[in-house]
Amino acid sequence: MGAHRDDAYGPDDPEAAEARAGLVAEIALTGALEDPAWRAAFEEVPRHVFVPYYFVGRPGGYDRLWSGDRDPARRRRWLHGAYADGPLATRVRDGEQISSSSQPSLMARMLAELDVRDGDRVLEIGAGTGYNAALLCHRLGDKFVTTMDLDPEITESARAHLATAGYRPAVVTGDGARGCPERA
Repeated sequence: MGAHRDDAYGPDDPEAAEARAGLVAEIALTGALEDPAWRAAFEEVPRHVFVPYYFVGRPGGYDRLWSGDRDPARRRRWLHGAYADGPLATRVRDGEQISSSSQPSLMARMLAELDVRDGDRVLEIGAGTGYNAALLCHRLGDKFVTTMDLDPEITESARAHLATAGYRPAVVTGDGARGCPERA
């Protein structure tokens, strides 16, 4: 890997694509990607773009792994962790995990169970990192997806991640329990 790259692991990075292909193969073994449209979404949406950093537990707290680490080994650990079939702690406050990116195989099963059809509109409550919204956009198209969260920091972050990956669904800051009538 060599010297630090400020643009390390962009959306189309070959090493990231290889790691993503490994994740897709692992998820496929569980039977969660039988629908070719969902398989294509997982093959093409770059999860690492949605988790530019995450936290791994250690005795007494958390270590942050991130895409911009100057240590190539830690940066590679970050990348391969982003494509592990496990949840990732994405927000820690006062030593407590407060948000995470869900396990990809669980997401694949939930999306399959959603049973969407072309032309369906989806309102996702809880924007998280934006990764799930990107998968939905890949399957349905940006104009059919709305993702919503109470926390403006989360929605702004999700919006930025989505844009980096090339998706532009509606990202709304608000109470999902009230729905989103303007997107109904």
